[in-house]
Amino acid sequence: MGTKNLSSTTLDNKKALTPDQEKALEAYFPQAFLPKIQKIKTVEQALKNGTSSLAKISKNVGEKRSLALIKIYLVRLNELLNLKKSLSETAIDELAQMILTDYYHLNMVDIVFVLNQAIKGKYGEFYENLGVPKVMGWFENYFEERCNEAERQSNQERSQYNSSFGSERSSGQKSYKEYLHGYNLEKYKEKNTRK
Repeated sequence: MGTKNLSSTTLDNKKALTPDQEKALEAYFPQAFLPKIQKIKTVEQALKNGTSSLAKISKNVGEKRSLALIKIYLVRLNELLNLKKSLSETAIDELAQMILTDYYHLNMVDIVFVLNQAIKGKYGEFYENLGVPKVMGWFENYFEERCNEAERQSNQERSQYNSSFGSERSSGQKSYKEYLHGYNLEKYKEKNTRK
């Protein structure tokens, strides 16, 4: 499966790509995208380096092209693992469709990160075979990790906001107290100087 076929109009005759769409799609091809992804080592970094979601990519360039893009990385996984029982072409087709359907909110950083982590052995041994349930299990595990990390980041941001809001508030209260003290002192002086 060549990457040039991915952007050709033969994949999706209904919609030809604009030059901007082609350029954006080509940015996800392995030769351009992998060097950027290799630097990402954690789920936190993957979240911070996100790109457009699969749903948005699919909306912009069509479902067939989005599926083909995912398949490129599944074929790469198959080739790199070089297992006795690797993914069949049918399994790759099904996996791409399942990933696009079930994890449409993930982005290409997430997809490639999961597959790279699997290649590195993060999700366990392969025992010389690879199947659809195993690959979908990786995405399920990653999605749970990603949700936990997003929640942690959200709580951290909320905590930082609350603490900075609280310190502004308390410093504002001090100013207000100082203002009241000064105002009361002025009123007291006015009363006492009139007498």
